[in-house]
Amino acid sequence: MSARAMDITTHPMLRTAVGIILAFLLAPLFFVVIVSFTAGAVPSFPPEGWSLRWYGEALGHELFQRGMVTSVWLALAATLIATPIGTLAAIGIARTDFAGREALQTFLLAPLIVPTIVVGIAILVACVDLRVKDSAIRLIVGHVVIVLPYSIRTVLASLNRGDVVLEEAARTLGASTTRVFYHVTLPLCRPGVIAGMILAFIISFDDVAVSLFLVDSRNNTLPIAILAYLEYNFDPSISAISALLIFVTLAGAIAIEKVFGLRKALGV
Repeated sequence: MSARAMDITTHPMLRTAVGIILAFLLAPLFFVVIVSFTAGAVPSFPPEGWSLRWYGEALGHELFQRGMVTSVWLALAATLIATPIGTLAAIGIARTDFAGREALQTFLLAPLIVPTIVVGIAILVACVDLRVKDSAIRLIVGHVVIVLPYSIRTVLASLNRGDVVLEEAARTLGASTTRVFYHVTLPLCRPGVIAGMILAFIISFDDVAVSLFLVDSRNNTLPIAILAYLEYNFDPSISAISALLIFVTLAGAIAIEKVFGLRKALGV
C-alpha cells in the first residue's frame, strides 16, 4: 500500500465517516440486545428494569425449541455436504487448467450474486417438478446451494495464497497424487476449509429467504419460527431469541477472524 493510500485511510474525516456508518448499521443490533434484558412485559427502551426472564421464556417456548433443533441439524447437514464438494471444486479450479474453468467458477459462485429469494423460488419450482415432497430434503438441497459458494471461495483464497511449488516438489520427489493431496494440498487449504465451514453454518442457520419457500409444519427453522411468532405476539422474548442469534453469528465471525482472518477468508 502506498504512502498516499495510507494517508487517505487514516484521514480523520474518513475515519469519522466510517465510524458514523458503522454506528448506524450496528445501532439496531445494540437496541435488540439491550431490550432483551428488560423486566417489562413489552419491548421498550430504555428497559423497565433488568432481567433474564425473557431468555428463559424464549428458550422454553416449544416453537423456538423445535425451530432451534431444525436449524442446527440443517446447518450441520448443509455444512458437512457442502464442505467436501466445495473443497474439491476449489482445488480443481485452482490447480487445473481446462476450457471453461472461469465459466464453471462463475456458475458455482452464482448464488452469491443471485438474490436468495430467487434461489428459494427456483429450488421450490425444481422440487415440485421433480416431485420432491419431503421438506427436509428440500431444505438440505436449498441450504447446500446457498452455502456452497462460501466454502469454494474460502478454500480458493487459501490455495491462491499457498505455494504451488510445494506440491510440485512433492511430486518431483516421488509422492503419488494421493499423498500430495493428503499431505500437501489439504494442509495448505485447511484454514480455508475451517473458515468455510464456520461461514456455511452461520449462513445456513440464519437463512430466511430460501427456507421460507421450503419449510412445512414439521420442519420449521428458527428464523421462520420467529416470523411466525411475531405474526400474533409482540413481547421481549423475540428480542431475547434474536439476541441469541446475534451472539451465535458474532461468535462465528470471531472464530473465523482468529483462525484465518475475515479478509483472507472472503478472498479480499
